[in-house]
Amino acid sequence: MMLIFPQRRTNHFDDLFSGPPPHGGYGGPPPHGPPPPGVPGRELTSIQPWDPSQSPPPPGFHGTGPLPIDDPNSHDPTYPPPSIHDVRQFQGYEKVGGFGRTQPVPPLVLPQPPSGDPPGMEFDQIANLNKEQCREAMLNYVSEHCCFGKKAARQMEINKILPLSALHYTLETFCENRSTGYVFRPYQGGFVDGPEYGIPPLPWQIPCTFDQMFHDHTKKIEVPHTAVLKRCHGCHGHGWLRCHRCQGRGQVRCGFCHGRGNTQRYDRDRGHYNAPCNTCGGDGHKRCGRCSGDGRITCSVCQGFKRLKCYIELTVAFVNNYDDHILEKTDMPDELVRHVGGTVIMEQTLPFVWPITSYPIAEICNASARLVSDHRQRFAAQKQISQRQQLRAVPVTEVLYQWKDASFRFWVYGNERKVHAPEYPQQCCWGCTIL
Repeated sequence: MMLIFPQRRTNHFDDLFSGPPPHGGYGGPPPHGPPPPGVPGRELTSIQPWDPSQSPPPPGFHGTGPLPIDDPNSHDPTYPPPSIHDVRQFQGYEKVGGFGRTQPVPPLVLPQPPSGDPPGMEFDQIANLNKEQCREAMLNYVSEHCCFGKKAARQMEINKILPLSALHYTLETFCENRSTGYVFRPYQGGFVDGPEYGIPPLPWQIPCTFDQMFHDHTKKIEVPHTAVLKRCHGCHGHGWLRCHRCQGRGQVRCGFCHGRGNTQRYDRDRGHYNAPCNTCGGDGHKRCGRCSGDGRITCSVCQGFKRLKCYIELTVAFVNNYDDHILEKTDMPDELVRHVGGTVIMEQTLPFVWPITSYPIAEICNASARLVSDHRQRFAAQKQISQRQQLRAVPVTEVLYQWKDASFRFWVYGNERKVHAPEYPQQCCWGCTIL
């Protein structure tokens, strides 16, 4: 049956790619099933891969001469991707990456930072802990360590409680990056969306939405109208390769007896003597374990399907860029604040956020201004979808206590009331031995 493709239009690109995208947008997988109404089909039936039972090897394929020695550790041959010069070039994709490589595509229009007055910001407060709550936190901490004694936690005399809440400022900039590159897949049948169906849309004209804001994830999309079929360059369209292990012979020399058919053995009564090789049964050769004696193996490039589907793949990467600043003035390590719960005293989500300017602690305002400015410069060439800034107050309570005429201190931090007590006096009970 002769296929008649629709006549291609040659006017301006905007006219060529007009109208709404197909149902579901271009953000889904390549189309399956029959083509749209009015468009002729191509290769709609599924294709079966090559199988050695379909036909015997060509005459003289196995060859003659000495058999190769068996090497069970040998690996299948590998092949480079097709040449980029063997595929068609498309308007708007002149700088597309080659096979296995991607080329970044800058956005057509970059969003502009905000202007005018920033929105109002309100800040909440948090509560402090009392002596009973601090003692309870210490007892829970001790119970999590099997070698810690509980006597000090029960009998300690709390002299002073210093509530010094830490502040944790975070800034997130959620960006979208796009890149293109050629890929190839074994063609197993189905609709091929080739250039005869129209001119490909530009990378930033292909709709693609994120799954979840402020979470890293990547989507890969077949660019419409870029798919072409090519004969496999690994097997030249046969679907099979000559077996590398037996060199197409189907038989190999036994690697255990090196083709002699016998091995030397020893027992106390007979001394040294030759016996048939248990691996090859005394023949000196055996059927190749890689090709099962056929001499051919399935092509690893096309997986036996003989042809490859080559197309431009659009990679859309949604990246959440994160930075933070911790203000914690006690001797407790600052990084402990980062991964515990606190109270959100301010949060703002906008396409572009304004720096915090009205918080009564200057260090927080300065850190906000520095990070916001840094993100605007670092990600100026990317498409920024949204920004989120958050200020958390993490409760940190420094506790001074006395036990057996000695002074110690510990810290209770986070809504979980975790404890940092490097000076706890009973860190090893009487039944433990420190090696």
